Amino acid sequence: MGWIGALYTLVLLFILPLQIILRYTGEVNENGMYTEKLKTLFEVAGSLQFLFMFTVPVVLAIFLFRYIQTKSAADYIHSLPISRGVLFWQNVLLGIVSLVLPVIISAIVLFLIKDSVNVDDLYTLKLILRWAIDTIILNIFVFSGAVFAGMFTGMSILQGAFIYILFILPAALIQFFIMNVKFYWYGFATTYYSGKNVQDLVPFIHIIDLLDSGKESYLSLVIYAIVACVLCFIAFIAYRKRSLEIATHAIAFKWLKPIFIYGLTTCSLLLWGMYFGEMKDSFKWLIFGYVFGSLLGYILGHMILAKTWRVFDKWKGYILFVAIAIVIGIGLKVDVFGYSTYLPNQENIQSVYFGKDGYSLTDNSKSHDIEQGDYYKPPYYYSSKNTINFIRVLHKQIIKDHPNISKREIQSGDAREITFAYNLKNGKKVVRQYAVREADYKAFYKRIIETPEYKNHFYYILEPNSKNMRYVKEVQIDAMYKRSEPITIKDSNKIEGLKEAIRKSIQNQTYEDTKSRQQSWSSIDFMDENGQIVDSIPFEKSYKGVEKWLKQEKMFEDARVMPEDVSNVVVLKNKDHETLQPAWINNPSILTKRKGALTIKDSKQIDYFLSHTTIQEQGDYIVVFRYKNATPEVQMFDANMIPKGIKEKLK
Repeated sequence: MGWIGALYTLVLLFILPLQIILRYTGEVNENGMYTEKLKTLFEVAGSLQFLFMFTVPVVLAIFLFRYIQTKSAADYIHSLPISRGVLFWQNVLLGIVSLVLPVIISAIVLFLIKDSVNVDDLYTLKLILRWAIDTIILNIFVFSGAVFAGMFTGMSILQGAFIYILFILPAALIQFFIMNVKFYWYGFATTYYSGKNVQDLVPFIHIIDLLDSGKESYLSLVIYAIVACVLCFIAFIAYRKRSLEIATHAIAFKWLKPIFIYGLTTCSLLLWGMYFGEMKDSFKWLIFGYVFGSLLGYILGHMILAKTWRVFDKWKGYILFVAIAIVIGIGLKVDVFGYSTYLPNQENIQSVYFGKDGYSLTDNSKSHDIEQGDYYKPPYYYSSKNTINFIRVLHKQIIKDHPNISKREIQSGDAREITFAYNLKNGKKVVRQYAVREADYKAFYKRIIETPEYKNHFYYILEPNSKNMRYVKEVQIDAMYKRSEPITIKDSNKIEGLKEAIRKSIQNQTYEDTKSRQQSWSSIDFMDENGQIVDSIPFEKSYKGVEKWLKQEKMFEDARVMPEDVSNVVVLKNKDHETLQPAWINNPSILTKRKGALTIKDSKQIDYFLSHTTIQEQGDYIVVFRYKNATPEVQMFDANMIPKGIKEKLK
């Protein structure tokens, strides 16, 4: 197998040392330093490194144990006066050497070019050692998995397939199950349970995430090394027990055949059930997916084992599978554990999360790179008794109503997802997710949104203890439709003053203000020293406290579009209730030349329209803003937003 090791050495030398020389030699700044430093050597052609890390060990394992998958070779090798144990460990050792030597050679070359071609400030000796250790351990891990898979099959092609299935199967099964359970249990938090934690069960994804971010831990490497040893040991036992006649058979052990068939049938059932259920958003199609998927998986499993399509006499096993599946399905549908109707008692709740989605609940700070401007925003759990009560009452009403929401309503924005996550005093967590039309629960939302605690934490960056605020070095206020440089505030006292003004403005907001379709004046960006946005807050027209503060600081006229920035405003009645069209923006004369269009040049009236600009797609009146230094803007206004005098002129 020396040729695989030699080839792997050439590949590593090409994608690491050579790429470093080609990319970075001569790329220095005025101080003679490289403009960037590598955080990890996996940053250099990382995708290629990962590709070979997950394929070369598999190919090597297949070739090393190829002789046990062909009968004549197996007979010959095992007739030699060498014990099976020696044969097995000799091949494993040869495989490990073939994977380790190329890495060591590449590491030495990396070390040599580090001094000889003046790239000493690009990476360090520590990075080389870390790269070599990571690559060696993970190569051995993948190789051990491939050897393990090979001991349970008599076909080389299945050995290659089984190793990838082995690594993906646990996460896939969990994901398929989660995606199916939501059709049975009302309120099942699919997004929360299928978050990043499930992906971490796939070694390929987990390894790439860790190595790519440079955040791999010694514990992870030790775990992978231990798992590699365990896989090798189990493979050794299987190798000693498998018979020579099993070569060319799909499965090497009789007891494994039913596990293979019913495992494949279950996976196929869940996969096709999920597919049809999601596509058609219907329970009937879910059942169709189950029948189709289970039949397909069962027949396919038998075909692979028998290596023929004549397997239709094996129907008894399928009937047994269907009977068990029906019992499990009925159990889920009946909801014997009361999952769909469970609501924690008020006195047992310590805090509760209330938000649009469940992803932030599984997000963690380790997956964010602050140096790249990717700031972590932790989910906030409300702990005030009043806020918890209002949230719980809304949850109770949703359970009672059980609103039937279609996917189309969510996609169109008529309905939205909502997630409740309770931290209970006994340490347990209860998470539920629903889709609701907020308009149906307006009174419930109003009570929650107008609580002081909700307002205090809606914009978490304004929290006094927000960790991200320590990175904020300046604030920029960028006005819409105003082609001028944004206002920049670097004075820390003024930044604090602005934050306080925003806090007060939010405290004075009503529920109706938050649901207003009015366009904001500008965006207020909190930025770090590198110019990366830590967080952004819109300057809403209802923020009277911010308006007052800006006037005091003599920044108000630069922080919003003023009547002086507008040539004129054209208003016309939307008789046919047309929706907003992109063609109107490109050619507003289509509208302004319409019969009955009224042109307004009075600055007070222009200011009125600027103060009521909206983001709605349809309205009773069409309003065209002609800016002096920006593209015209077409907006929709409702009848109650048009001044009486103008309305009469447009009759």
